[in-house]
Amino acid sequence: MVPCRPVVPNTSTAANGALAQLVRRSLALTCSLGAALAACAMPAPPRGPAPPWLAARTLEIGRGGAVLSGVAGDGATVFAALTSTTDGSSPAPIRTPSPTTTIEAISSRDGRASEPVWHTELDGRGGPLVASAGRVIAALSGAGSVAGFALRGEPGAALVALDAATGAPAWKLAVDATQWSVIAAVAPAPDGVVVGGSFAGTLRIGNAVVSSAGKSDGFVARISNTGSVTWLIRFGGPGIDAIQGVAASPDRIAIAGTFTAGADLLGHPLDAVDDRSPYADGVVAELDLAGARQWAQSFGGKADEAIAGVAITASGRVAVAASARGSIHVSGDDLVANGAADGLVAWWSSTGAAAGAVLLGGADFDGLRAIAAAGDRVVVAGFYSGSMGLGDRTLTATGGDDAFLAALDATGHVTEAWPISGDGREEITALAAIPGGFVAGVTHTAAATVGTNALPAPRDPMAGAAIVVRPVH
Repeated sequence: MVPCRPVVPNTSTAANGALAQLVRRSLALTCSLGAALAACAMPAPPRGPAPPWLAARTLEIGRGGAVLSGVAGDGATVFAALTSTTDGSSPAPIRTPSPTTTIEAISSRDGRASEPVWHTELDGRGGPLVASAGRVIAALSGAGSVAGFALRGEPGAALVALDAATGAPAWKLAVDATQWSVIAAVAPAPDGVVVGGSFAGTLRIGNAVVSSAGKSDGFVARISNTGSVTWLIRFGGPGIDAIQGVAASPDRIAIAGTFTAGADLLGHPLDAVDDRSPYADGVVAELDLAGARQWAQSFGGKADEAIAGVAITASGRVAVAASARGSIHVSGDDLVANGAADGLVAWWSSTGAAAGAVLLGGADFDGLRAIAAAGDRVVVAGFYSGSMGLGDRTLTATGGDDAFLAALDATGHVTEAWPISGDGREEITALAAIPGGFVAGVTHTAAATVGTNALPAPRDPMAGAAIVVRPVH
């Protein structure tokens, strides 16, 4: 097995290692998946047809010296963020000190084409990408100058909005703190986006300011389509806390993250599974569009949980994807991972009532990296090694860590699965919903297959990348 090697951002001494510890906790669990299912009690909804234009396709987008960091789509067009960390001139190129991220727009109607319709270069390391209301919003991070901002903290973050049709800049916004700040998730929302992440010190976004209560806190902000800050809230307590997933519907916002004992959300204490444990638990919560807390539920066990994301389904349920170890108490049940770690998908109703949970995993270290809603189904992206069951099939990793995509219905059953395998390591770096299906970003170090689509071995093993577009039937 080729071990996953998460990259921990460089942090200043002032950060007291909090960001490094937070990232190591999360990425140690989210670097590889498998499937052993339990079921929810709700009946499966009827299946609707995908839009006639939406056909399965895999677009090769690998660029020398570039790493795929984010994907998004609006139906006819898919968007990708590729961060250049090398000069791209040789199989072992020299690393550059100042990464540049290229945002590319690619037609999703032609499965053979991978040349961009337009591309825009931005200073900084790429992160989450989202398409919303005629805009493409990119999250960037780095030290010093990012997207033209002289950011405070190390690292700092920024949001840049581009016109979806041309790539022309529309607005940009610094998201920086006196110690450090990280944007973990961005989601489309009415008249803009919702953004979530973590920080230490004093965080400033536009004219909104919050200060952390402990080693690190999470934050959630609503940003308008013109780049103004509608509201900003803090989440956390004296320990290491973070928001790692956000989602929105026309009238609701869902958030998910991790917290340690003593944390609160808008003045409401969060219930830890074990108040004496130093390890983080997971939390899912709902806000209204004004940022007011509606409900919150926690889950976890005796080890750290890592949150992969949150989604709101067409029927209004909130679904969370995570990676978990050992015994996990969630939705009133105690689930036990099959191996060193399993993927976890859990549902709650629109009022916060438990609505079921399943574990996905085999006998090895497996987990989930992302989640997106597709109607009343959810699509999850995961990793696994060894063998695992997924729906009615058994997957066996052929190289190092292999990856997969799977659609789960309202009862927790796998209805469709898309294995991604090869002789090297395959990872899904991003996942986003599009009308009738989803778009996923895949990186690979050697020749690989996505279902029946073959991906050639990349010249630079660190730069193999593809976009996968699939309908959900």
